[in-house]
Order: sequence, then structure tokens, then C-alpha cells
Amino acid sequence: MGKIRTASSKTFDTSDTDSSISYEITEDETSVSTPTCSPSFMDPIEAVTKKPDNVLEKFVEIGGRRYFNDDSVKCFLPVDQEEIKRAHEQTCIDNTIWNGSYSAPISENLSLGASVLDVGCGAGSWMINTALDYPKSVFVGVDIIPIFSEDRPPNTVFLKCNVLDGLPFPDNTFDFVRQTYLIISMDWQSWKEKVVKELIRVTKPGGYIEIMDVDGESTNPGIMCRKIEYYLYEHMRKAGINPRSGQDVIKVFNEFDDKVIVAPIEERTYHLGKKAGEIGKATLKCIADAYRTMKIIFTHIMEITEEEFEQLLIDFEKECNEVTLCKTRYRAIIKKR
Repeated sequence: MGKIRTASSKTFDTSDTDSSISYEITEDETSVSTPTCSPSFMDPIEAVTKKPDNVLEKFVEIGGRRYFNDDSVKCFLPVDQEEIKRAHEQTCIDNTIWNGSYSAPISENLSLGASVLDVGCGAGSWMINTALDYPKSVFVGVDIIPIFSEDRPPNTVFLKCNVLDGLPFPDNTFDFVRQTYLIISMDWQSWKEKVVKELIRVTKPGGYIEIMDVDGESTNPGIMCRKIEYYLYEHMRKAGINPRSGQDVIKVFNEFDDKVIVAPIEERTYHLGKKAGEIGKATLKCIADAYRTMKIIFTHIMEITEEEFEQLLIDFEKECNEVTLCKTRYRAIIKKR
């Protein structure tokens, strides 16, 4: 666990701060590597590359952590080196749980050379790993927060973009469009009404869309888990976020059955804590760390002190190591007609 590949070295250990990759928030999204691809593919990217507003003005520091302060973004997680490191660990865990970095039947296309879009790519962990595996393909990542590794393969491009304003690409551009953990970061109605149409629009006929996210409450939760999830999911619902989106995603895409073919949803249920071995311990740590990054929210909605919240998390971790707590992630695979 904890190994992330980079362009200059096959892996780095995210548990070792001395060897971690340096990331930075740039003011100009034009600072991207030039991919090896045809000019026709680059045209839409070059056409929208322009000097943006000063994104540094949209960050606020709370409790020693840096957060993105934008009304259109409902993500409760911070944007700093510590969170990027946790997100890398999450990518490792996901790949282990799913026994692969994607489920759509696209391996042959990627080997031959395909165009891939990662919507809400964050720091680019998935893109870096997959781009190294498939050097003939081109990977484009879009995110409203411009953080991306400077040490990345030449077949990757990053573009600052708010997907709610539309994706800056022509129709039928990408062979594979991927979206991960974005539904729990935005208003459900906005995702249904705006994002879905854009994902379908930019996908080529015969291409695939893959959605991966967390699906709601835990199975067999203990007292501490139920308490944390109750307050968190109530807070999410009040913000318009759908914390149990799995089957709802399928229903939304089925509304476009004249344009897409929707496969049955795939789910992976996994255990937290030491009873599940190394993956269980790593997953528990990743989730507990994510909760800790949201302490400013929890202390407010639960009306408790930071010390009381930290004790709650300690009790939660102990509980997870004693009971068989399970969580579920899902992948929805959609093929464009």
C-alpha cells in the first residue's frame, strides 16, 4: 500500500514525506506539458487556454488547513499537501479493492492509443498511473482547482475547468470519460441537469463513461460510526448532495437511453480495520484521516470541541477494529450509442 507511480520513477511511497512529490497551485493553467497527439485533438484545448482569474484569491485557511472557497464547490475536504497525500493513498486502495484502475472494456483501445478525459482529476494520481501504463494514449484532466504534479508523463494535460460551466471540448472527442468522487462534491440536481449531458456529449459513439463513487451508509456500523455518518450525511443532504447515489446514477443515465447503453452497476463491499488485514487497516486510516480534515464541519454541526471530536475518532477507529464494518463503492459503466 501507499505506492504511487510517477513519470521519473516507477513508484514513490506516500508514507515517506522525504520522497513525496511536490505539488503547487498555479495561477496559470497554461503551464501544462505538451502531449504527443495530433493537432486536431489539441485544437479544443488550445482554443480555451487563457489567463484565468487569480485562483489564489479563492483559498482560505481554517485551522491550519487550506480550503477552496467557491460557492459552486461543495467539497468539504481541504486542498493542501496533506490532503493530496491522502488522496494518493485513496487511489491505491481503490485499485486494490477493484483489482484494477478501471472496469470499462477499454484495455485494447488504450494500448493502441485512445483519448481519455478525467473529470475532477484532482492532483492526477489516476492519470499518472494509467498514462504510464498506456503511453500511446492521451490523458486530459479537468478540475476547478489547478493542482497537478509537475512530475508527470508527457501524454498528460491538465486544464482548469468548472464542469458546471460545461466541458470545453467538441462533441464526440473522447474514447473514455471518467468521473470519480465528484457526486459527493456537488449539488445532486446540478450534476443531474448539467454534468451528465456534458459527459455524454464529449464521449465518442462507441466510447465509455465510467462513474465511481461512495454509496452511502456503512453496513454493520457501531455506535460511533452511526453517529458520525448521521451528522455527515444530514449535512450533505442540506447542501444538496446525494450521499447514496449508486442506483440513482443508473436511473439518471437511463433517461438518456436513446443515446447510451447502461450496464448493471458494479459494487465492491470492503471491510475496515485490522480484521481485514493490510487493506482494511489502510482503508480505515484513509477514512479517519478524511474525517479529521473535516473537523471544522463536525465540531460545528455536532456542537462539540476539537478535543471531543478527536476522541470520537479514536473511539471510531477502535470500534472498526473490533466489529466487522463494511462500506461500499460502486462503478457505473455507460456506453454511448
